[in-house]
Amino acid sequence: MDKKQKNRIFGILLSALLIIVGAAGQLHGKAGENEISEEKYILLYNTILQEIKTGYVEEINNKDLWVNAIHGMLKATNDEHTMFLTKDEYSDLEANTKGDFGGLGIEIALRDSILTVVTPMEDTPASRAGLQPGDKIIEIDGKSTRDLSLSDAVKQLRGKIGTTVNISIAREGEDDLIKVDLVRDLIKITVLESGIIEKNNIGYIKLKQFAGTAATDMLNAMRVLEEKKVKGIILDLRNNPGGLLTSAIGISNFFIKEGVIVSTRGRNKENDKTENADPRKTVAPNIPLVVLVNGGSASASEIVTGAIKDHKRGIIVGTKTFGKGSVQSVIPLDYGTALKMTIQKYYTPSGESIHKKGIEPNIVVKPYEFTKDERRHLRDIVDTKLLETFVKEHKVYNEESVGKLKILLKEKGFSLSDYATRYVYKQEITNIGKRPLYDLELDTQLIKATEQFK
Repeated sequence: MDKKQKNRIFGILLSALLIIVGAAGQLHGKAGENEISEEKYILLYNTILQEIKTGYVEEINNKDLWVNAIHGMLKATNDEHTMFLTKDEYSDLEANTKGDFGGLGIEIALRDSILTVVTPMEDTPASRAGLQPGDKIIEIDGKSTRDLSLSDAVKQLRGKIGTTVNISIAREGEDDLIKVDLVRDLIKITVLESGIIEKNNIGYIKLKQFAGTAATDMLNAMRVLEEKKVKGIILDLRNNPGGLLTSAIGISNFFIKEGVIVSTRGRNKENDKTENADPRKTVAPNIPLVVLVNGGSASASEIVTGAIKDHKRGIIVGTKTFGKGSVQSVIPLDYGTALKMTIQKYYTPSGESIHKKGIEPNIVVKPYEFTKDERRHLRDIVDTKLLETFVKEHKVYNEESVGKLKILLKEKGFSLSDYATRYVYKQEITNIGKRPLYDLELDTQLIKATEQFK
């Protein structure tokens, strides 16, 4: 055996020995972890930092070392909403709270470290493209979103109006990634829409977000419905991503006369707060009420839902809410940076935490689920622009046009159920025109809600 071979074998044995010693050291560290003081951990940290700066195989930028060290420390919270904001990220956060922006119309969050759609807002590029609550965004413009921070994801998805972004999503029940091209647009969300379901004489309020005017707009809508002497109200909170806590409390108070609406609790007990109903602000304490929710109902929507459910003030219909129930504070730091940190969690009147749990409805009603074959056919129909062309010639939805569409789909070899055919036809019509306030033909959750007033 020559010297070169001996050195190679010695090197392998030494590596193996170091691995074994390292593993033993880790075990020893775990066993005696409580014996290491905070000061000693700081010394260890500084030692490791110097070793990397002077001995690592490649030179690493000092800024990257420090920023990633901070990110690593915050990762111990296991909270996607707690994050360090660099100067640029903090500036972006402030800018995004002012003025108009080119976006897609989706609320996103990190769920189990995966970029997840909370809500596609109505009449936006996201909703028109068919994005759904719970969709996992795996790629943005061909680049993986693995380890991408929430602020970086928002930065990549937003951009100049009229520009295109491509996203790849994973959806439950789908074997392959779904690739979607979205054209950024000016996002302006109407706070609410309301009207009367004439067939049943039921008031219908579609609340889209808890903006600053939400409570006032809601009060005005309820007064109009009261004048019409409706026999009940359906409050639709589906795909409502939330908003201001004050708006959620005010709207809950319209229906609840006394007792707790919501409480916020954190580590510093002196900052804990319980919000109680004010009887003077209650305007509809007795009118029958049904609240519609789904996986896109989050934050402030869940506060209202939890209060209504716990006080047995109304019936909750739909599917489980998203489970976003934490309060963040943005703390400005030196050098233009900031710390966004979760300081409290929301609790319903019964003391249940909303966060990462969501709220189960009283009556579970799932929307229609397309079969795997139907989903495949629908993608092909979109790719061939068959439906788009058909709707240009048949803009009025009626039994005659539905019949013609069924014949066309059959001729082209596409197999869709009667429900699926009608659903996609209506969806395509709304893409080029105004969406109706409600749909009593195909909206199974709304149909179930109206049945509660019998």
